[in-house]
Amino acid sequence: MFNRLSVRLSLAFLLSAWIGIAAMVLVVQRTLDAGFRQYVISRESEINPDQVSRLEAYYAANGTWDGANSILSGRGSAGGAGNGAGGGDSGRGATFSIVGLDHTIIASTDSALEGMAVDPALLNSASPLVVSGVQVGWLYRASPGIQALGAAEVAFLDEANRWLTAAGLGATALALLVGVILAYSLARPLRELTTAARDLSVGQLGRQVDVRGTVEVNALAAEFNTMSQALAEAESLRQRMAADVAHELRTPVSVLRGHLEAMLDGVYPLDSAHVAVAHDQTIHLARLVEDLRVLTLAEAKRLPLERAQIAPATLVSQLLDAFEPLALDGEIRLTREIAPDLPALHVDVTRIRQVISNLLTNALRHTPTGGEIAVSVKRENDSVCFSVVNTGSSLNAADAARVFQPFWRADAARERDSGGSGLGLAISREIVALHSGSMRVESHDNRVTFAFTLPIGAFKSDLRER
Repeated sequence: MFNRLSVRLSLAFLLSAWIGIAAMVLVVQRTLDAGFRQYVISRESEINPDQVSRLEAYYAANGTWDGANSILSGRGSAGGAGNGAGGGDSGRGATFSIVGLDHTIIASTDSALEGMAVDPALLNSASPLVVSGVQVGWLYRASPGIQALGAAEVAFLDEANRWLTAAGLGATALALLVGVILAYSLARPLRELTTAARDLSVGQLGRQVDVRGTVEVNALAAEFNTMSQALAEAESLRQRMAADVAHELRTPVSVLRGHLEAMLDGVYPLDSAHVAVAHDQTIHLARLVEDLRVLTLAEAKRLPLERAQIAPATLVSQLLDAFEPLALDGEIRLTREIAPDLPALHVDVTRIRQVISNLLTNALRHTPTGGEIAVSVKRENDSVCFSVVNTGSSLNAADAARVFQPFWRADAARERDSGGSGLGLAISREIVALHSGSMRVESHDNRVTFAFTLPIGAFKSDLRER
């Protein structure tokens, strides 16, 4: 139970609230008690100036402090005046004393204190008694401290403490409520993510969760949705590719098996013509298996690359010279535009030649009689751009997004013998990516453009296993 995030967050809020409330109550209680007591003591410690005057008059009349106790207690008179000297100013248990110049108590409302010495530092708060310009002593009041608080003051402090306690309990309940609500709101998206992840683990790919909560939880949910969608798309692609591979292999295997069985049964003669058909199907199978191997290695970044320096113009010119007869047979015009002074590239010549050959073969396959294929090579910033443009065909946005998928064909009805295996463009893109380049396709004005770029300069070691 205590391992749950919501429980821990609630306890954390409650503990933080308790610490804050306890500190606040302690500080307020100590401050209120000390301040209030100081206020009462200060108020009680005030000496009545009239009492000072009476004592000074008494000393002036008698020349001694003998009998001054009656003045301190408020029962006597100054010089026979008969007026009450203290006027009830003795307070709640406060002690009034007359201290002589030798710091000894001469007279006091508490007779037990007479004759005792007083710390000179305490006389700083006493009132000096002066007669004819000469100091004759001090009037000193000793506060009883905690006993100075009467019933009303104690009741006031008790009531304040009760309210502080009630406020602390109320704040605790509020903190617990807020903590539970916040903990639930924070933990709820995580619980949904946990449930979705559990569904993902049992094969429910593509599961999406609501993006809500804090910034961090939103980012986690968004990444989960992206991952789940990517897994669903990858699984769909895997299933489709497995079906396509099975379909691609089934056709030549069926043809090969049919011819072999027919020759074994004597339906077909065992001559070179029928053996050639079987041989062609084995070649087709070998080419398909090799293309699958190359694509798998390239996607895993494990396709070996044998890099060498080559001039782009030389590479393209050699390939165009080889494809020129095929273009003439199809009555297709093949043009070239190669920029001068192109820098040399450090690439796997065989693989880049394979890429350009795939693009030219694809262009020849989709260019009608009388059409044109234009090949250009130019520099773009720190890269060299190769492009192959053919007329007489086009791709919509959906087809352009899928053109590099394995076994995809623009014309689903096209025969596989004339339409190829559908792996050439996928392999080409992966080979270009291994060279740290990029490939794109564009279609407009009844023209389709395949272009790829290769960076100029030294290459780092390949991130692959040979």
